[in-house]
Amino acid sequence: MKNRVVSISLAVVLALSVTLISCGGEGVPEITEYNLTISSTEGGSVASPGEGTFTYDEGEVVNLVAEADEDYHFVNWTGDVDTIADVNAASTTITMDSHYSTIANFGRGPAIPLKNRNDFVQMVLYDIDSLDPPWSYDTATAEQVQHIYETLLFYDGDKTDQFVPVLATEWEFDNENASYRFRVREGVKFHEGGTLTPEDVEYSFERAMVQDRSIGPIWMLYQALLGLSSSRDGDGNIQVTFDQIDNAVEVDGDWVQFSLVAPAYPTLAFYQILCGPWASIVDKDWCVAQGEWDGTEETWTDYNNPGGYSAIRDKTNGTRPWKLEEWDPGVQIKLGRNDDYWGEPAPFERVITQIIGEWTTRKVALLAGDADLVYVPRADMGELEDIADLAVYQDLPQLTIDAFFFNFDISSESEFIGSGALDGDGIPTNFFTDIDVRKGFNYAFDWETYINDVYMGEAKQRGSPIIEDLPFYNPDASMYSHDLKKAEEYLKLAWGGDVWEKGFKFTLLYADSTITPKAACEILAQNLATINPKFQVNVQLGNWATDVWPGIESGLLSMFQIAGWGADYPHPNNLVVPFMASYGILAEWQGYGYPELDELIEDAFRELDPTVQQDMYYEIQERYYEDAPGIMLCQPLSRRYFTKYIHGFYFNPEICGLPGPLYYMSKSSS
Repeated sequence: MKNRVVSISLAVVLALSVTLISCGGEGVPEITEYNLTISSTEGGSVASPGEGTFTYDEGEVVNLVAEADEDYHFVNWTGDVDTIADVNAASTTITMDSHYSTIANFGRGPAIPLKNRNDFVQMVLYDIDSLDPPWSYDTATAEQVQHIYETLLFYDGDKTDQFVPVLATEWEFDNENASYRFRVREGVKFHEGGTLTPEDVEYSFERAMVQDRSIGPIWMLYQALLGLSSSRDGDGNIQVTFDQIDNAVEVDGDWVQFSLVAPAYPTLAFYQILCGPWASIVDKDWCVAQGEWDGTEETWTDYNNPGGYSAIRDKTNGTRPWKLEEWDPGVQIKLGRNDDYWGEPAPFERVITQIIGEWTTRKVALLAGDADLVYVPRADMGELEDIADLAVYQDLPQLTIDAFFFNFDISSESEFIGSGALDGDGIPTNFFTDIDVRKGFNYAFDWETYINDVYMGEAKQRGSPIIEDLPFYNPDASMYSHDLKKAEEYLKLAWGGDVWEKGFKFTLLYADSTITPKAACEILAQNLATINPKFQVNVQLGNWATDVWPGIESGLLSMFQIAGWGADYPHPNNLVVPFMASYGILAEWQGYGYPELDELIEDAFRELDPTVQQDMYYEIQERYYEDAPGIMLCQPLSRRYFTKYIHGFYFNPEICGLPGPLYYMSKSSS
């Protein structure tokens, strides 16, 4: 292999120079000759005509043959390529009829062919839960909903504080009456043929508030519109009237008006909430025909917090440029182009999402061109380094957090707590109500090892759910450190000394297919055993859909881990509520929260004075440290691995899923 300078393109440079020779004399034809100079860089060489300077007559056709070294492949010829027969072929010709300079490029790794030119194919880990918009509260589901349905407005490119019209053409805010008005776009067709009306918009939001499934996303609408966290109280009893729901969203001609409980609700946050998949617009008549709520007062309670999935879990009728063709659970979701879309046609005929748990399968598909994008585990990213035919985007600032959550009230039916008593062979159901246990576990965790080994250094430790790039993030907030001596001090105090004397045993379940949860569990388990051999944590593999997720929801897990919990909208309230409010989805799962903290969270969100608001959010960050309801792991940076044929990607942390803005992207060899 030649020792040459390596560029990003790993190019083989061919410099073509020319010499003009004129043979004078009467009756003697003038002969024109050109010099062709060829050179190469690391990754291959030019076998024909070789490397150096060569002279050819004008019009002569010269064979060009490039040969790649091992672990490289030929990419293309660039530069003065007008007379090269095929710039993408390693063996081609050049016609010498002018002065040229050209480049032949070699790339590291295998050559990835362009396949499925009209489709976008991605391979991911997890299946979706439901395609009903107000049900969607996980990333995989939200991504598909955003491909199929539309909202009134959406984020402008990569900005999270500027918006563009979608199904609304304009909007206005009346501060005196605390109301927002949106003019509904005319001439929009749903996939099944219905025409969008303002009544559909009203129905979409009222239906979402009627449904309001437990541990779902509609708390955001209730908080904004009615100043409540749910349609039900803490005992599960309905606490709102139909009139409250009905009056919150009203039609006024071509406009739809939202009436908020008070003018103190942050305007930016409300716009951001309306960009979420739960705020998607559905066809009222179609929903009713499928067996959904009919829009009347008489029946609304029948559809509140349904015990099972809604009637439109696996069927859709949106307005986006793609519509559902097939959902084969656990296998794939296939979307087809909506040829009646009101905007510009979609760039892909189909968007295919395949659920592939095994990394090697995803990798092989990516390098063979059978997938345009795949999920790449952190531990395996090194396998894709320096592959020229991949487009890699790095250091993407995720508004997500990894964390462990202690279960304050473990179900007595749990099979993961051993004997169920603090006798050395198990833990009691209230084990984590002891603050010394929780602090001891925090000091036992090793963040440096976790971030370096799992995230390759591309993450940062955080002390609370208010993470960097959110307003009112405190860079000096208290955080735990890896300190086994302090961990020992607290664990000796836990449960009056019984923890240290008797020890404990329980199983820590982690989700399949990714190293991130497993590594965090093993780090914690190993460090606890180092402190005291009687501290036994069995780290066990589980399936997310059948073991981990149901275990979290039913309270069976002693503690659980969420990797990549993201902000629904980029305001601290959106992460504080699920993590710390008693009615928040994560806090509710673990049984954490109390009235005083709930009040502080609500007051901070509605405070208008930014100085006072900052002090309140700083206090909330300290509360998380003091209460230690979980182990706050890190805020990761992310990557995307596309083939080189995918163009137009940009990153907005609020666009759900890996692909990003598919509607603005394209696929081609150019």
